[in-house]
Amino acid sequence: MKLSRCWKMRPRVAFYPCCHLDILEPLALLAPYVDEVIFCDINAALLSRWRKSIASLSGPPSASFLIGDVRQVISSVKEIDILFYRGDSPGEDGSGVFVLGDSFLPFILERFHADGGLIITDGSNSRGSNFERMIRPNGLAKHGWLFRKCSDQPFVEKHRLHVIDVKSARSAQPIKNQ
Repeated sequence: MKLSRCWKMRPRVAFYPCCHLDILEPLALLAPYVDEVIFCDINAALLSRWRKSIASLSGPPSASFLIGDVRQVISSVKEIDILFYRGDSPGEDGSGVFVLGDSFLPFILERFHADGGLIITDGSNSRGSNFERMIRPNGLAKHGWLFRKCSDQPFVEKHRLHVIDVKSARSAQPIKNQ
């Protein structure tokens, strides 16, 4: 058995920070790709509503919930294969956390495997044009990782979500940033 085949067999984890009540659709979208989705939000009052929303669900992926400011609780997330992030804002109803920005993104990337993962996002709270640069044809090289828009984009038309391939700069072809 090849090592790459073993890697594909291990459980996959998606992480969705600052999710608020956005639970059921992400579970459905991520079902073909992961075994577990970790939802995170600062609002502890959401926990009972989250549990009610998944009570009737069966089958993968499983859902787990993390309450707290994502900047403080990210250390309790051991591994991430897919970062799912959408619908957030810096304003009054948003988290104000720039998940795709340079000050927080490295904490997410530390939890990716060396062989990489995916970011599925609408580009919310992307400081420094990171998102726009990730999805351009030649991608983005930053924080020791290479980001490229995947050729397969199953969520763009209906959900306005982009799939971005993330690879360690040590194991991928270089990107020429302009």
